[in-house]
Amino acid sequence: MQTQEKLSALRAAMQQLGLDAYIVFGTDPHQSEYLAAHWQHRAWISGFRGSAGTVVVTIDEAGLWTDSRYYLEAEQVLANSPITLHRQDEPGVLSYPEYLCAQLSPGAAVGCDAACLSLSQQRSLTGRLNEVGIRLRPGDDLLGPLWKGRPALPNAPAYTMQAEFVGAARKEKLNRLRSASPVAPDMDYFVTALDEIAWLLNVRGQDIPYNPLIVSYLVVHPTGATWFVDEAKLNEQLKNELELDSISIAPYGEAREFIAERSESAIVVADPTSFSCMMADALPHGTRFVEHLNGVAGMKAIKTEHEIELLRTCMARDGAALLRFLRAVEEAAPREELTELSAATLLRELRAADPRFVEESFATISGYLEHGAVVHYSATAESAFTLKAEGLYLIDSGGHYFDGTTDITRTVSLGPPTEEARRDFTLVLKGHIALARLSFPAGVTGTHIDAVARLSLWKEGRNYGHGTGHGIGFFLNVHEGPHRISPTLNSVPLEPGMLISNEPGLYRAGHYGVRTENIVVVQRDRRTEFGEFLSFETLSVCPLDQHLIDTSLLDESEISWIDEYHQLVRERLAPHLENSELEYLYAKTKTLRTTPRSTA
Repeated sequence: MQTQEKLSALRAAMQQLGLDAYIVFGTDPHQSEYLAAHWQHRAWISGFRGSAGTVVVTIDEAGLWTDSRYYLEAEQVLANSPITLHRQDEPGVLSYPEYLCAQLSPGAAVGCDAACLSLSQQRSLTGRLNEVGIRLRPGDDLLGPLWKGRPALPNAPAYTMQAEFVGAARKEKLNRLRSASPVAPDMDYFVTALDEIAWLLNVRGQDIPYNPLIVSYLVVHPTGATWFVDEAKLNEQLKNELELDSISIAPYGEAREFIAERSESAIVVADPTSFSCMMADALPHGTRFVEHLNGVAGMKAIKTEHEIELLRTCMARDGAALLRFLRAVEEAAPREELTELSAATLLRELRAADPRFVEESFATISGYLEHGAVVHYSATAESAFTLKAEGLYLIDSGGHYFDGTTDITRTVSLGPPTEEARRDFTLVLKGHIALARLSFPAGVTGTHIDAVARLSLWKEGRNYGHGTGHGIGFFLNVHEGPHRISPTLNSVPLEPGMLISNEPGLYRAGHYGVRTENIVVVQRDRRTEFGEFLSFETLSVCPLDQHLIDTSLLDESEISWIDEYHQLVRERLAPHLENSELEYLYAKTKTLRTTPRSTA
């Protein structure tokens, strides 16, 4: 079916139910960012596969809402399509709820798949639509019956984490959750987010690309737990381990039935940001529902000292692989031997040589020249540029290892850089350094400190459209909450043990992109008469391209930071390199103080 045929079929289904609009969310019943093929509804109807976006279909119109990371991709996908791109967050562009309020008349009804709408989102959307007399009617999935050849539910095998790679035992984590529950111990704690289930049970899987997760639900009881999962995914060893920890297995499809069978005296606890309104609607009348915002997420976000130490060694090995890659790119560029796509493949192969490597943590962003200005660019055989000995190349990549997850971005010059490129790179680097060495009071959130990474750019009238930092899981999702560094309001304080990225950038459409990203961990800094202060330890280790650094824009403390960082890079990477690799490492991490300062 072509897009127009799909829209016509959906509109026919809408009219049968008396719906004036239908919303297609880019998520699944677990509110996941990355989806198994079975739940790629939005991609099926629109062709757009970015990780963020919403499609709205009315009787006469259809639109896709996405953010600045995906504008170019969405433009290309929707060219000659009956679906209109709405660049959310741009001045004058209505959000999709505001669009519905403006387009529909009082008394209109808006439908959506109740399984893919969280309870929090339902409340927010209902409240806004009700203001103008529009009803939200979550219900059945209307696209599923129209989707011929829809992929089945994933069935990849699950496996248990080796004891040396976990921060705490399964039973300990479950007991911590029971203790943290607002109504412990008389409750059933319903966990729906897939990374939270994997973390609690110390299990991993392969159901979703780039995410080592298992499609399932988990209910934690006052004693024991029930894991709603396809039993065929579990080997006998894992089943025996679960049994020893009083965890029983039930079919994935019976989770809603379990909710519906709760007694009127039962207490169900869940996080409303991942608990679907389909599940909430199944609760019997009288059953007490207790919300626990960020219950598991808050526990999972704080890594143990053991996990942090594992990450230091993991990121050193990952940094060595990236160094080998950057050397290969530098040598291949004059001969035009690599494309954006083949370069990404090479980087994966270099990481995969590590026996602890499992898979990439996201699709590598390999952006040369103007493609580097597309924040979430995805190279294809048709679009891939050949790397040459000129211009800027941005490589944003990461890996899942048994002992950690990595995410690192480097921007390098493949030929003599322009003064504008050096200035842009250095302004971004100044923001990165300012955040990396920041000391801040306990209780501060990422919203409070986002501007620190932007001040050098703002002084020159420059900015970037994405957040400055996201949380990272431990051999889990590369994007993890509940904390972040972003202008968007976030009320979660940064705490010792939280991993977060430090990734300011700058993008010149049609020319190049610059981003420098390291993973940092929040640590205790000092206590003064004004209270406790925290700071960051940088964990990612890979050289910065000194050809792009304009030292005339740096003060002495910034130069010292770069030299100290490169000393750390040498110390961490050298044990994993040999011979000419070591020579390359030393050349790329030479002391800036011995380099003549630019007068540009």
